[in-house]
Amino acid sequence: MKLIAAISAFLFIALAAIFGVNVSAARADLWPAFLSVLLFVAGTSLVLGIVFGRPAMWVTTFSGGLALFILWLPLQYYATEESLIRSAIALLCLVIAQAPVFVIGGFLRTRVAARMNGA
Repeated sequence: MKLIAAISAFLFIALAAIFGVNVSAARADLWPAFLSVLLFVAGTSLVLGIVFGRPAMWVTTFSGGLALFILWLPLQYYATEESLIRSAIALLCLVIAQAPVFVIGGFLRTRVAARMNGA
């Protein structure tokens, strides 16, 4: 199950980041693009948390963070030191934001399962 969660997180988090960049109104500005990507990544993380639950949280966070890092790396080829630091902070915030959203999804999954078993 954890292998499937890792592969799913790697693919779906990367797709969420790509969609977030494409939907952003100002792709050249860091913070509007960051907020758009954060919205898509958080939504995808919530759905993955609901699907796979809390036991797969660490492997999905690691795989999703790895996918975000792989997507981020080619964009830094022509970066200046200031833009590199700002985008690295944004990347770190995205990866850190994944874990609480996975936990929320795991809690939702547990509650729904408890209600279905108790009914």
